[in-house]
Formats: sequence, C-alpha cells, structure tokens
Amino acid sequence: MSLKSKSLSSVRDLPAVSVLMEEEQVRINLNVPKSLRKKWKYAALKKEKTMTELILEAMNIYSDE
Repeated sequence: MSLKSKSLSSVRDLPAVSVLMEEEQVRINLNVPKSLRKKWKYAALKKEKTMTELILEAMNIYSDE
C-alpha cells in the first residue's frame, strides 16, 4: 500500500503563498520540537503572516546555493 499526498488546494486555501510562488507547490513535512513550532507560530502571528510564509522567507537564503 502506498501513501499519496493530497494537493495543497484540497487541504486548505493559501492565496498569500500562491502569490509568493508562481510554480507548483508541493507539501513538505518535518518534525520539530513543539516549543519551536509554538515560537514560529507566534512570530508569524506578530508579522501577520502564515507559518508557511515565515518559513519560506527564512529558507530563501538557501535557494541560491
């Protein structure tokens, strides 16, 4: 039995992220400590962004390597 990922559009509507990225999006899952996720969520709320937007901005420095 194989697992198949759901498309992002069937899981939730992410218009802000869609604007940031014009290419097809894929899901990525990672395990982080619960306390770190809470800090990321708080930072995203303070900046009025989604956690996806926050993480994409933070990881963008690695896209030129």
